[in-house]
Order: sequence, then C-alpha cells, then structure tokens
Amino acid sequence: MINKYLQNIQYEWPFIFLFIYVVLQAFYNFNLWLILPVIVIALRIITLSNLKTLITVSVMTVFVIGYARFQATLFQNLEHLPIESQEMRAILYTNPFDVKSDEESVRGEGKVQVVHQSEKIELKVNFIQWLEDDDPQFQSLREESTVWYVEGKFEKLDEARNFDVFDYKAYLASQNIAWEFEITNIYQLKPDTSFVGKLDTFRYTLLEPFIKLNHHEWIAIYNKLLFNIDSDTYRHYKDNFTALGVAHFFAISGFHIYFIRRLLNNVLLRLGMPIEYAKMLITVLLWLYTWLVGWPIGVIRVLSMSSLSSLKTKYHLPIASLDSLAIVGILFICFNPLNVLSLGYTLSFVMTFVVMSYNQASPSKHSAIQSIEMTFACLLLSWPIIMQTSFEWNVIQILVVILFTVVFNHLIMPLVFLTTLWIVFSLPGLETLSAWLDRGVIFFNELLSQSDVFHSFNLIVGKQAPVIFYLLILVALFFIACIHVRPFLSYGVFLLMYLIILFGVPYLDPTVKLTMIDVGQGDAMLFQLGHQQGNWLIDTGGKRLWEPVEGSNIDHSYAEWNLIPALKALGVNQLDGVIITHPDIDHIGNLQALSQAINIQELWVSNYTLESDIWEEISAEVKVNTVVSLDMGQSYKHPTVPLTLYSPALSDIKYSQSESNDSSLITQIDIEGLAVLSLGDVTKRIETKILATYPEIRADILKVAHHGSDTSTSEELLTHTQPSLSFISAGLDNQYGHPHTEVTDLLNQYSIPYLSTEKVGAVQLTYHPLKGYQIRTVIKK
Repeated sequence: MINKYLQNIQYEWPFIFLFIYVVLQAFYNFNLWLILPVIVIALRIITLSNLKTLITVSVMTVFVIGYARFQATLFQNLEHLPIESQEMRAILYTNPFDVKSDEESVRGEGKVQVVHQSEKIELKVNFIQWLEDDDPQFQSLREESTVWYVEGKFEKLDEARNFDVFDYKAYLASQNIAWEFEITNIYQLKPDTSFVGKLDTFRYTLLEPFIKLNHHEWIAIYNKLLFNIDSDTYRHYKDNFTALGVAHFFAISGFHIYFIRRLLNNVLLRLGMPIEYAKMLITVLLWLYTWLVGWPIGVIRVLSMSSLSSLKTKYHLPIASLDSLAIVGILFICFNPLNVLSLGYTLSFVMTFVVMSYNQASPSKHSAIQSIEMTFACLLLSWPIIMQTSFEWNVIQILVVILFTVVFNHLIMPLVFLTTLWIVFSLPGLETLSAWLDRGVIFFNELLSQSDVFHSFNLIVGKQAPVIFYLLILVALFFIACIHVRPFLSYGVFLLMYLIILFGVPYLDPTVKLTMIDVGQGDAMLFQLGHQQGNWLIDTGGKRLWEPVEGSNIDHSYAEWNLIPALKALGVNQLDGVIITHPDIDHIGNLQALSQAINIQELWVSNYTLESDIWEEISAEVKVNTVVSLDMGQSYKHPTVPLTLYSPALSDIKYSQSESNDSSLITQIDIEGLAVLSLGDVTKRIETKILATYPEIRADILKVAHHGSDTSTSEELLTHTQPSLSFISAGLDNQYGHPHTEVTDLLNQYSIPYLSTEKVGAVQLTYHPLKGYQIRTVIKK
C-alpha cells in the first residue's frame, strides 16, 4: 500500500517541498513577489493531473500552515504579556553552552518560569546579569547546567533601527524568544538535577578539554568546525570566512560528517568487523556525535538522509535521491515551521540539491572538473540568498571556494583528526603543535586582511529588489540545467547576466533617496542620486567612550555595527562626498572607521574642523582621496550635485558659548524642486545670522538642528522657511532628553509634523518620476 502510494508521487517530492517552503515564507514575510513562485510551482503540480500528488501537497500545506499559525499565536500571546519593566521573582534554567561572560556581565539564553496572575508561565529569554566584581559563584555557570532563583525585570527586545540591516529581534523571534530578562537580584544558584540538565552538563564535561583550549586560534576554528563550539577567538575570524564564501564549512554543510564516516568505516573494516555491523555502529556513533555537537541542521540532514536511504534499500521504497532530500526537508518543516526562516536551513538544502542534481546528471566526468562545476553551481544558487543579508558580492569567491574545498578535504580534515588524537590522548607537544598551527591561521588572516586584490573585487550591492533576486536565481537554474550539455554557453550566460543585473540594472533606477540613518545620539544623512550618479553623506555619527582607551575617547568600533551595515544595506559601494558639519564626536566620530571600510572620494570640512583637536587625532588614519575645506563665512553651490553649503562667519561664532556647534556647515539639498535643509548643531543665534546673510535659503523639509535641543530651532527660522515636514535625529532613551518638548511644541504650534529617529528609527524620503515623493520609516508607529 505504502509502496504504491510512493510510486504515484515518485520524483514529485522536490516540488511538494518547494511549494510548502515558499508558502511558509509568504506566511511569515508576505510580499507580492512571493506570489510568483507559489503560482509557478502550483501550476507545475496541477498540470501533472496526479490526484495523489495534489492530495499530498494540499494536506501537508494545510497541516504546516495550521501548525505555523498555532505557533505564531502562542508566541504573540507571550509577546503581549503585560510584564514589561515589572520586578518579578523567577526561576531561570541555563546550560553552559548558552552562557557567555566577560568582566561586565553574564548573559545568554535560557528558560524562565514566572507566576503571572496566578498562572505559571514558561518563557525562552535572553538574560543578562550585570557584574559589580568578579564573583566566583558564576564560574560554575560555564561548566554545568544551573537553576537560578532570582528577581528581575522583563524588557522588550530592541528592534532594528535602520533599513534592511540584520534584525536581532526578528532573529530571536524565529527562536521563540520575545523578551530580555534583566536580573536584579540572585537568591540562589544550584545545579540543574533534571534529566535534561544532567545531559547538558555531561555533554559539556565531554567537550571541556577542547573548550579550555579555545584561546588557540587553530583550536578555536577546529572547535567550531568539529563540535559547533562558538568562541570569541573564532568570531574574530568569522567575518573573513564569510567574505571568502567559506563560512558554510563551519556552520551548515555537514561536509565533515562524510570524512568522519569514511574514517570510522575504514577503521572498523580494518579491525575485521562485518560490514552490516560496522554500518549499524557507525550510525549509532554519528547520532551520538550529533547530540554532542548540539543538533546542527547540516549534520541532522546528512544522517536523516542516510537513515532514509537505508529504509529505502531495506523495504524497496520507490524514492529517488532528490525525493529523499525533499522528504527530509519537509520533516524539518513539520517539526518546526520556523526552520524556513533560518539561513542555515535554506543554504544547507539548496547546496545539497545542487550537488545531488549535478552528480545525477554527470556521473562520468573527471572528478576535478566535476568538483569545480559543482562548487560553481552551489555558489550561483547561494549568492542571491547570501546577498540579501551580507549586501556584498565578490567574484573571487569562485577561486577561493574551489581551492578551499581541496584544502578542506586534503589538509584541514586530516589536521582535525590529528588534533583530536593529540587532545584526547594528551600527547606531548600539544602547545608546540598549537603554536605552529596558530601562526599559520594568523598569517592567513593577515594576508587576507591586507589583500588589496581580493577586496578590490568586492562589490557592495545593497538589499536586492525582488526582481533582481529572481533573475539571479534563474541564472543559477539555467547554469545547473545546461552545464552538462553546453558548458561554454552556461558560463557565458552567467558572466553576461551578472554584469547586466549587478552592474547595469542599478543605473536604470531613477529613484533619488534621502535617508536619515539612525546612528543613535548623533547625525548621519545619506543623499543618493538617481541612476547611480553619486552618494553623499552628511556627518557620520559617532560614540564617546567615557573611559578613554590609549588616550582617545572615540569608540571606533561603533561604526562597524551601526553606520557601515546601514550604508551597505542601502547599496553604498562608494561615497562621492562626505560632509562633516563640525568636530563633535557624534558627527565625526565614525569617520575614521568609515573611511577604512568604504572608499571616500571627497571629504568636505570647514577650516574650523581642520584646526580642531579631534581632527588632529584622527586625520592620520582617515583614508580619503581629497580633502576640501570651506573658509568660514563662505558658501558653495556644487556644479553637478544639487546641494549648496553655507558656512557661518568666524566673527559670528568667535564668542559663542557653543563654538563647535555654531561652526556647523549648513547644507541645502534640492530634490526635484523640494528643498531639504540640514542645520548641523547651530544655535538660534547662528540661524538668525545665516538667514540674514543668505535670505534665499529654503526648507520644504527641515532637518532640525542639534537633535531637537531647545538651543536651536527659532520661531524666526520656522517663519522664514515655512517647512511642511521636519526630521529629528536623536538617540533612543538618550541622556539629554532630545528632542526637547520646547521644540516639538513649537513644531506643533506651527503645524509642522516631525519624524524623529528616537521614535521611528531611520527615515527615508524617495522621489521617482512616476511615483512622486514618498516617506517611509523603519518602525511603524
């Protein structure tokens, strides 16, 4: 009966899987473009006129969507519990793999049990415990599962505040985590004696000899690859692995399982064990290994497909190889529909699909050619997916991944095996061996970091429009379908289409964009001309270190997780101009890090900024092609870009109580007749002086000065410019109370609506010849 049923839908499982996957994606992140693949796959299934296939896909889709809806409803109920900022007693359960600590805090993920309105509630949370000193009781948290009896407050997770950047809140939601729990008081810490707790503690005990060596570069990489153990040392190299396109070897591929299985098989057979017994023992050992490394998707996929293959052979089930992959993918979704939101899940199944399809179509090709073509096909299908989150593309990845695949199989995995023997059996010379391997890792990392050749091929593409994403997917599918029969045509189509799609299509877009980036308590406004005619940035934002490091109180790491990702998401591959209004950290602090990450053609500053202490501190490390300075009291209308700069006169700021603020360059941008005026941090007195000197200044949209401080934004300014909308750049929960109520009340009095980054995150004004002007914000209020 089962065989007959499976026979009727043999070869159709991949389409069933794709349909369920795409429908689920539409359920979680609906947009009109997702309807297109749903219709295409549905038509493919319907045209078969196979009743059993139709029934199968219908039943499975209804089940999965129903389960996903039920799961989402439960999560929303937990998310909307009225417990925010309430002091509550709770029991927190943690395991050592999810706990991280440093000098300031202990943090991680765990389960919290609380009583709310006489009801016992269990929540998955991000927790944090701030440390006042080095408390030895927290050492045990790194070594065993623990039960905390505590008091603390639940807080909402922070939303992404810039367009299309990584949304940590959404990521945690895909893990069913809706709250952060801040511990304010600990009553008791004790070992978790439950079965699950003991199991996690035992797992940590087994891995402890490896974890204690995480300070070694090679062993930190080895631990991530073999045991899925994260560490600060590995994270130091993670960005370079991602840039090279080889991060999947350390996260999702399950490639090392094949090496381990071959190794175990050879050892057991050489010991004389019968083949059937060897297979059974290897299967048991690999599932135990999967538990040991925390059930990563790639490893489970490999072993599940292997188990299904054994069932297929034993019971003569009519299931094709790609059917096995699709069935395992569907089982993943049935177990947890949120898996479709995991990049690891998607890439794991995508690359396996490519490998299996290729192997079936060309089993007789030379292994070297087969490896190159297969790797290239994997990259083509994974690139569009990865671009949606990394916003970058580098063609050199083709060469790197092909070479790394060879090195992985013939060098890295043998070294992993030798390292395991050295650690497990405590062989002499471990420190010496590790030191040599560490030097190799450090040398390779420095070589990559300083390689101008590799980075010169890196293209920042931004968040791709759906039409571009689908075009790139079609290029990949064409390559996979035709590489066996017309290889030269396949490579030619790839090259031509990528040149057109990534380098040509953006020049067809006439949209002009003005984005007030949320850089916290600071300013950064990006002006992007249509048809890729230029990107201009007014100020860079920045963050102050309250305890100076090496004589500097600028936090140079702030740009790396705030401004630079926001610019990359907006597709900024180069900045034609950066305007620094004045030398305050919240306006210039990110400049040094920005210039080292994104090419800057021209830097526009005032003479006042060039003579400032902060410029003297950072100028040697700022990489720009040209520095253009404006004399105080000078105005400048750019000949090719619709912006005008105004500089206050030196005599007007000489005796100011806020001399730096009052030196701010003022910028007027014209977007097809709509004037946007950005005032830096000037005070009301300078506003008056500027209007008197330059009465032609306009402001249909006013970028309010000094983050909405009551020292700026005079009635005279509003009367003169009569803006119809205003923007305010202020940090969430900032210590200055910006924007001040005096300013917002004045704006309301003049019937001028305002959008503040403090409330809505980044704000973007766009102009398209056909669509006109549009405003959007990251956070919908």
